[in-house]
Amino acid sequence: MITGVDHVQVAAPPGSEDAARAFYGELLGLEELPKPERLRARGGVWFAVGDQELHVGIEGDDFRPAWRAHPALAVSRASDLRALARRLDHAGHKVRWDGPRFYVADPFGNRLELLAPHAEVRVRALRDDERAWAKAVLDERWGEVAVGGGRELRPAEYPALVAEADGERAGLLTYSVDGTDCEIVSIDALTVGAGIGGALIEAAVQTARAAGATRVHLITTNDNLPALRLYQRHEFVLVELRSNQLAISRRLKPEISETGHAGIPLRDELVLERML
Repeated sequence: MITGVDHVQVAAPPGSEDAARAFYGELLGLEELPKPERLRARGGVWFAVGDQELHVGIEGDDFRPAWRAHPALAVSRASDLRALARRLDHAGHKVRWDGPRFYVADPFGNRLELLAPHAEVRVRALRDDERAWAKAVLDERWGEVAVGGGRELRPAEYPALVAEADGERAGLLTYSVDGTDCEIVSIDALTVGAGIGGALIEAAVQTARAAGATRVHLITTNDNLPALRLYQRHEFVLVELRSNQLAISRRLKPEISETGHAGIPLRDELVLERML
């Protein structure tokens, strides 16, 4: 069965590889990926876009750019989207805004859409009148009890931060401060790709620092590649591998799956920390 989108491809005329690198790599900031050796003779360039890929494929002399059919690329926050639009415009690529998104043509005339799912994200403390909402979110995503480090945790009982975007609640983080140490107990972005997770992490760091903490740490699992990318982008470093810890966790919570993100076997706990 289909499980997701592996890549999208846009076409380009022969000899366009350097122009593709300049636009998609330098201007848009996408990381170039090596093509498999058996495909290199066909030309073209591949780029990473999060967990997916964008391929620039070479067509023959009958190349025609695509305008109505187009890829849409998500930018993490509105301020980054505006900065990217300025950079493209300065480089001579005309940008056309349409609400919270803009359209631009690549050097070959293909239409691209770039968007930020939300305006600026604001993070604040959870209000008392939101406790029922927070518990419902946490129970749905974690169950009444979460397990980490061989402990049973009840995220709904901890202090919490709420992320708001466009006037709506878009994320929730729970934490615990014990002396000079702050633990992020749970983090949930209710909208993917909008910069919610990063905003919650930075707010948690500020909250911890204000409470006198000198360290923020968290536990995640070996399969959680999107979270590992997010945490390391926000200055967290891996400090401990707890091999096969999930076998212990399943004794406390048998419903924990055997597989996780992208079908990766769910086995180990990883501890990451950020010193303040």
